[in-house]
Amino acid sequence: MGFLLISILSTVGVFSKPRLTDLAHLSRWAFLLTFAGVGLQTNFGELREQRLRPLAAGTGGEFAIAGLTLALLLGANRMFGP
Repeated sequence: MGFLLISILSTVGVFSKPRLTDLAHLSRWAFLLTFAGVGLQTNFGELREQRLRPLAAGTGGEFAIAGLTLALLLGANRMFGP
């Protein structure tokens, strides 16, 4: 919801150019801190017990997302391209 609110406020011109730069830097730091928190919660012992199943599921999901994204880009290029 916060992302949507900031996007709307940015679109209507509430923020100045320097303020938008500051918000972009804040966004990057928040993103990094979030992933650091996820990494600090990782328990390698549990991962070892689950074997390759989570890795296979994650890898399959990433390939599915990449394939869908590629298909959408190619389709958009055919519709709107040169």
